[in-house]
Amino acid sequence: MKNTIAIILAAAFLGLTSQSAIASDGVDVEKVYSKKCKMCHSFDKKKTGPAFKDMNKDPEVLKTAFTTDRVKMMKGVNKKLNLNTDQAMVDALVAFIQSKQ
Repeated sequence: MKNTIAIILAAAFLGLTSQSAIASDGVDVEKVYSKKCKMCHSFDKKKTGPAFKDMNKDPEVLKTAFTTDRVKMMKGVNKKLNLNTDQAMVDALVAFIQSKQ
């Protein structure tokens, strides 16, 4: 029984991580991260911005961070990526961040 649960969890994890690179709407999140996020955010240590591992894990909090002017340092990035209007991009970025936490 334990082996079955472990296999199911591993399959779910692999499915999540493989979908995080390119979202269902065709957003290449790895490319977006490399061009727009990587200079300020790392997966595991703080740079100018927080590391993904230290970010809030609640998807609604992450979405709010992308779509409001609350994050002053990211205003230019939000505008360039159309995060206030491109829900597919926001969802893809949130899924990507969660996959790296």
